[in-house]
Amino acid sequence: MKDDRDRWERTLSDLPLGSGGFGTPTIKKVKERIKMLERRARRRRRAAAASVVALLIAGAAVFRGELSELLTREETAKPVISETETTTLNIMYWDNAGFMSMYGQPFIIRHPSVRFEYSEYPGKSANLYNLTPGIDAFKAQLQKSQADLVQVPLAYLSELSAAGLLKPLDTWMKRDKVSDDSWQTAVKQTVRDAGGGELYGFAPEFTGYALYYNRKLFRENGVAEPTDGMTWDEIMNLAARFQGMQKNGKPVYGLSFGYNSTIWFEAHSIASSQGLRLADAKLQEATVDTPAWTTLWTKLAAGHREGWISNEPALKWKGSVEMKQLYARDPFLNGRSALTYSSSAYLNNISQAGTGMGLGDEDWGVLAPPTDEGSRGTDGAFEIPFVFAIPEQAANADAAWELLKYIMSPSQANRSVRLPHGDVLPTVAADAAADDSRSSVFYRAAVDSSRVLDAAARNSDPAYQKVVNAVWTAANDKTKDLGDDRGLDVPALLKTLQAEAEQAIRAVAADGQAKTEANP
Repeated sequence: MKDDRDRWERTLSDLPLGSGGFGTPTIKKVKERIKMLERRARRRRRAAAASVVALLIAGAAVFRGELSELLTREETAKPVISETETTTLNIMYWDNAGFMSMYGQPFIIRHPSVRFEYSEYPGKSANLYNLTPGIDAFKAQLQKSQADLVQVPLAYLSELSAAGLLKPLDTWMKRDKVSDDSWQTAVKQTVRDAGGGELYGFAPEFTGYALYYNRKLFRENGVAEPTDGMTWDEIMNLAARFQGMQKNGKPVYGLSFGYNSTIWFEAHSIASSQGLRLADAKLQEATVDTPAWTTLWTKLAAGHREGWISNEPALKWKGSVEMKQLYARDPFLNGRSALTYSSSAYLNNISQAGTGMGLGDEDWGVLAPPTDEGSRGTDGAFEIPFVFAIPEQAANADAAWELLKYIMSPSQANRSVRLPHGDVLPTVAADAAADDSRSSVFYRAAVDSSRVLDAAARNSDPAYQKVVNAVWTAANDKTKDLGDDRGLDVPALLKTLQAEAEQAIRAVAADGQAKTEANP
């Protein structure tokens, strides 16, 4: 039987987002319901108490000494979050309205006296939410804020915990018997590794990638199906076997990357899963024109030139466009691509468009994503976008812990699946994921936590991101006007991109020097 609270959740719609609470009518309804349930409970308790007292009096001669002790009322411990007194939690999160929609609203349903206030998220401005402001800026804002719960980029967790700025959570977990058995294993291990073996935060979401394949196309063309744990070299060679094939007068591709793919985006996607860098860790040397990048670009160029990688022209439109139009352009969804590489969000695309476009439920499968030879069998593009942590100086740490427990509850996981947002999946395996064998590929994903943390550090470093932006902007400019044969001079391209990366590194170094001189 479903919890009464779930039915209440579907009826509440008058929340003034950003104000930190529900409107007066809703709070009144919730409190009335709580009081009604309390009255029922009190009646049951009174009846039970009368029976107990009668029994005790009857046995008073035997239990004379114990009787007075039993009838002495014990002082009830004050709850962490009162049902009558307001509890105000201060949150540091990149999007206040988003926090309320995703976490705040359902928590208030369970605790109507809770209110939310917000500390400014570092790097946030009127036109841009910068989730990676740099560790120094983040640390300064954290120490200045009054936050009880804070959204922390995974890459910053290690330094913040080592500096004693975050509360460890293991003691609370042990005290309240909070189990992590249903959590995605790679997530909890990576977050613990980031904290040097201790948990300093909970990650409610993760992004996993997978290889989707069209069983029907493999069967019709006599090609053996792919298997778990293949490398990108093996996948490329498998895709090349579909060269020259057609279906209903249109080309069949061995590999595609969605409805609006470009060769530079494909290079970026594969490189991310292989851990390829555009510059070294100290940001002193560009690493674009290297053998690993050359091999990747050369294989992609050959695939486009020979036609076994999707050559569908990029979609150009003005104004709005319906999703069904985009789905119709996706070679995998319309049955003309044997393989596609994408995140967990692609499951929704298939469920919404696949059957209507001829891709039946039995016609496709999903496997662990390909990676490089050295990391065979792992998800190299696995991401943990952030963790929720409780600052050491939090004034309402115990109440924040109650909120954090809810965020990591099965109830919230199920809600997250019902209200999907972006590519993320809930770390706590939701009922829907448990029932869907295809979703399970993301929950059994194996990762190398050191690679995940290294990628998080790159993605959270504003200086490195300047190099990334420079390189991929140039890659887009240099590849968008390729001819129909998709001819690409890979050595010349990589030489150009290497120069762009080097220029960006010099700019970053000059900017850093200027800031040092301005603030000696």
